[in-house]
Amino acid sequence: GKLVLIASAVIAVDAFGYGCGGTLHPSSSLPSPIASSSARRVQRMQLQKLHALKSSDDLLSILADNSNDGDIDEDVDEDIVKSEIASLEASFYSSKNDNDESESTDDPNRFDPLIGLYEVKSVLTPDKRDNPVGGKWTRKNGLAQKLFRTRTTFQHLVRSNATGLSSSLYSGTSVAEAINVISLDALGGRLRATIILRGDAVPLSSEEIVEMNTNRTITPLSNLAVRAYFDPPRIFFGKRKKTNTNDYSYLPLQFGPTSSVILDTTYYDKAVRVGMGGTSGTRFVFTSTTDEEAREYEALLDINPSSSINKRKALTRLSGILAVSLYVMFGQHRMGADVKRLGRYASKVASALADAKMVTATVGGLVQKLTPWAVAGTRVIAAVTSLLSGIAMLLILFSTGGIERDGMPSSSPSP
Repeated sequence: GKLVLIASAVIAVDAFGYGCGGTLHPSSSLPSPIASSSARRVQRMQLQKLHALKSSDDLLSILADNSNDGDIDEDVDEDIVKSEIASLEASFYSSKNDNDESESTDDPNRFDPLIGLYEVKSVLTPDKRDNPVGGKWTRKNGLAQKLFRTRTTFQHLVRSNATGLSSSLYSGTSVAEAINVISLDALGGRLRATIILRGDAVPLSSEEIVEMNTNRTITPLSNLAVRAYFDPPRIFFGKRKKTNTNDYSYLPLQFGPTSSVILDTTYYDKAVRVGMGGTSGTRFVFTSTTDEEAREYEALLDINPSSSINKRKALTRLSGILAVSLYVMFGQHRMGADVKRLGRYASKVASALADAKMVTATVGGLVQKLTPWAVAGTRVIAAVTSLLSGIAMLLILFSTGGIERDGMPSSSPSP
């Protein structure tokens, strides 16, 4: 019976070989079971990469016209976005399982593919009340959004100490710098506010990952999870220069607490990086960018730190400006007298220079005619100044830097 089975097997293999246009090779030339397993693994990974690339293109297509403020636009179906992200993550997780080396927490080079400049294309939070990108600065019902509009938001990962600002505490463990940027403007772009958080990204150890994944009810953390330790927020209030509409003079501020967050990467390719908030499970879709605006942070971070103003100094200066502006606005009985006094001084100067009664009379007449207009114009300028200084004071007084909650980042103190 066994001989019949063996003979049948040989005939079947022989027939299969000839049927495919080939010949039956000796057993010594047949591939080993290990080689066949490796070949199948490579083929499976290639198919998964093709599927992931297609899904990434689909996601980019869906979010192509979405604004770069993190919110999902009304004309974009959030459920479809979630489905595409889930598809990407499933293929990414499967391909990682097929490559045991990728699961190592000892190789810092695993973070190299994540380095790049990224726009924040969309944010999907479990709780709609959360606003992890921008906090008070971008909250739609907040004060800042009543005065400013969000231009764009970025979340870059650059090489460690690329800015020269990395903390010595993390010099041996940091794998990248995280640069979070929120850019807003007002009055048609005449005013600008840019908020930057710079932090050092330190990978979680295998022990930390195991501990955090214990009893975890949301997506488990992977070996790409990092804890980012952020400096106090840097806030730059800018005013457009008259000579160059693309250039601004900035008032640099730095205040608020240091902070730290955990952020994982659940998928990446050359065009897309999907991040996950370590405690909330919030999903962030970051898209790679070469836009020049993405590098605006470099010039701002190069501003001499000694020129930065802390919260107390900023409030003191703004309160002084506000007080002067209010005095000019409501000091009606003094304003007319001050303008007339200025006119008399101008008249005396003109008389001394020209020694002509006609010049003196002309200047005096102009002062009488222009005094009401000068008073009104000065008050308008004072009103605008007091409004802007008051707004800036409120933003600074009630803000801890503007970034909050999980992902970009929370306001927990750093160690």
